[in-house]
Amino acid sequence: MIETISQNPWLVLYVKPQTEKKVVARLSAIGVVSYLPTISVVRQWSDRKKKLQIPAVSGVVFVQCAPEEKNIVFSIQGAVRFLHMDGKLAQVPNKELEAMDNYLAGKGAIDQTQFQKGQEIYLDAFKASGVISKIGAHHFWVTLPDSGLTVRLRAA
Repeated sequence: MIETISQNPWLVLYVKPQTEKKVVARLSAIGVVSYLPTISVVRQWSDRKKKLQIPAVSGVVFVQCAPEEKNIVFSIQGAVRFLHMDGKLAQVPNKELEAMDNYLAGKGAIDQTQFQKGQEIYLDAFKASGVISKIGAHHFWVTLPDSGLTVRLRAA
């Protein structure tokens, strides 16, 4: 769930591989608001199955802080760098994170048979338009221009 406690923008923080949950815990310990969207998956080994919560966007944690205070995140282990677009610090609108949270909660599956690569579509779950960048057998990828993020969507 997204916790918005200030008017500061959401920034995209790249983290070291497979450290997303640890980075969120460390950010919380120093008082930085963060959001890690997760999905449930079942992983199978030779002797057992286990249900896991994994990051929906690998290597990324969203943090909410004033741009002038952004360097505080580098005081923790695992933080790598912020996402920049056109030479500026990329900021993700709160509505896009809320829409991602709703989608991950199962409030939006899309029929991909009616779409083609390069087509612009409106994603009701995200309340934004995006461009289809790739179509696979069970998923397709849409780039959201406001944030520059590409999201993978399940096909219906």
